[in-house]
Amino acid sequence: MSPPALLTYHDRDADDRPDDKVPNVVVVDPRFDCYQPLAASARMGKLNVHFRSSGAEALKLARRLRVDAWLVAPELDDISGQDFIELLRARVGGTRLAMVETAEPGSATWENTAREAVEAGAAATLSPPITFHDLEHLLGLPVEERGAVFADASPTARAFVALPIGVSAAAVAIAVLMLG
Repeated sequence: MSPPALLTYHDRDADDRPDDKVPNVVVVDPRFDCYQPLAASARMGKLNVHFRSSGAEALKLARRLRVDAWLVAPELDDISGQDFIELLRARVGGTRLAMVETAEPGSATWENTAREAVEAGAAATLSPPITFHDLEHLLGLPVEERGAVFADASPTARAFVALPIGVSAAAVAIAVLMLG
């Protein structure tokens, strides 16, 4: 299964050399639809998202790319998520990892996945849809540093991202129309 056409252009080769200030996030999950809000942040230039459905392909990517965060499903095409996280921890060390569980938070399945994630060395267990805010917490950035690390080089995207939080919905709609 490949990612939907909307998301495929986010999967870049290591030869593209993205800006070192923009975090690289690798999603290792055969279910790509859980990450549409994250893909929207990638389209705005806040991060680079790389999709893989198997642990083997993700490990190949890890050899060629500096990865800031990993989002891993409990079951991959070729290995369990827990085994993949343990293998990844042994190979790349201190990178930030989270397990992504689609079951309802608080359910027995979710609790079991959260326990397995902690045992494997993951920093968190997240529920879809995964957002940019979830990534900020996973990376452990203080609130004052988040804007600097996730800043985009393009003035258009920076103007869109820098809108004050207290702006009304009408002002946001006007700004989006002007930038689009």
